[in-house]
Formats: sequence, C-alpha cells, structure tokens
Amino acid sequence: MEDIDFTPEQNKTWAELYRRQVPRVREHASVHYLSGFEKLELPAEHIPALIDLNTKITPASGWKVVRTDVRYTSSDDWYRYFERHEFLITNYMRSWEELDWTPEPDMFHDIFGHLPFWMNHYYAEVQEMFAPAYLAAASDEEKENIKRLAWYSTEFGMIREGGKMKVFGTGLMSGGEEFLNAAEGRMTYHDFSIENVIGHDKVLYEQHKDLYVIESLDQLTAELAKYFDPILERSGAR
Repeated sequence: MEDIDFTPEQNKTWAELYRRQVPRVREHASVHYLSGFEKLELPAEHIPALIDLNTKITPASGWKVVRTDVRYTSSDDWYRYFERHEFLITNYMRSWEELDWTPEPDMFHDIFGHLPFWMNHYYAEVQEMFAPAYLAAASDEEKENIKRLAWYSTEFGMIREGGKMKVFGTGLMSGGEEFLNAAEGRMTYHDFSIENVIGHDKVLYEQHKDLYVIESLDQLTAELAKYFDPILERSGAR
C-alpha cells in the first residue's frame, strides 16, 4: 500500500501524543529504544511519511516498513511478512478520546512504539528469531506459546539496565497510563523465562497487571533459543 495523506485531526493527535510521550520515554525507556529514537528523528508535529522511515530503517537493520489498511493482521500473515523482513504499520489512528490508551494498535503505536527499535541491528536479529520458529511450529499450541513469548518480551516486556528496570516493550512505549504504571513500579514483575511465560495468556483488551523482566538482549536470545531450536531442528529448518 502506498503512502497516504493524513488529515489535520490525525496529525493533531500524533503531535499531542508525541508531546506527552517523549519526556516519559527519555526518563524510563530502555537504552535500546532511546538510541534508535535519536537516530530515527521522528517528526513532532505530523505523522512521518513511509519513504522517510525506510530511508533510515532499511540501511540500519535491513528491514522495510510496509503500510496496511488492515487493523489487526492475523498471526500467520504477520510472521510471513516478518520472514521477508517487512514490518507492517496500520493507517488507523486512535481518536482524540483515546489519547491515554487504545485497545488496538494504531499508527502512533506502530511508528513511535516499534520503529526506533528497528534502527538497532542487534534488536532486529532478535526479532528475526520469531518467524522461522512460528512458521515451523507443528501445532496451534506451539504457535500460541511463540506468540506469548513475543508478547511478554518485545511487546510488553521490561529490561534491567544499570540496576534499574526500564520499559522495553513496544506496546508500553506508546502508552500513557500503562507506560507510567509499568515504569513506576505499579505492576507485578516476574523474571522472563520460558516456564514463566508460556503459561500466561496474552492480555489483549485491558491494561496489564503482570509484566516480565529480561536481563539483557543476550539473555532474551538465549531463552528464546531454548524453545525455538527444537522446533527448527525437528522441522529441518536448521
């Protein structure tokens, strides 16, 4: 889908969300996010054009941003895009009344929450672990477990940096109240591990009460490999 012209109302919503969220992420976000945020240089007053995003992201990580009018892409389709190193962003923008929290992904979440991470090649390599395992999974249960591992790490995870917990998940990064609750200790925190996560259903249409904390990208990579490697070896993908 080609780029589109955004309405004044959409750009107004973007600008207000940007104004609110930038001070929060500067104080509480992971260094992996902040380093990419500085490099990506998202505009403060309007939604960025697709060509401007890809001009920076593709050389940095090898990934391409693709716009879609689908508001919720199925997991099977999502990971087929991931296999091609393509990241989907929706053309839907939350309403003015949903500034603090929206129950479904919108442009601000997809762009502000996700895309700074794609300026980090090592982060992209972690994300590249998910699609081969998901597409090689032998059962719906394995697929669901892989989705949970993604949900509670890259989407709604925390990370320890310099002796402090920092916000890591992209779903939190674009949120208002939920971001602050996560950053300021108003949730229950668990160590991220295969055993802890796969028994915990995803929380889709309400704010989280429990989050999982990774120690580092290296620790996340090692933990994911414990579950993914047997799937890949069994399928002959490795």
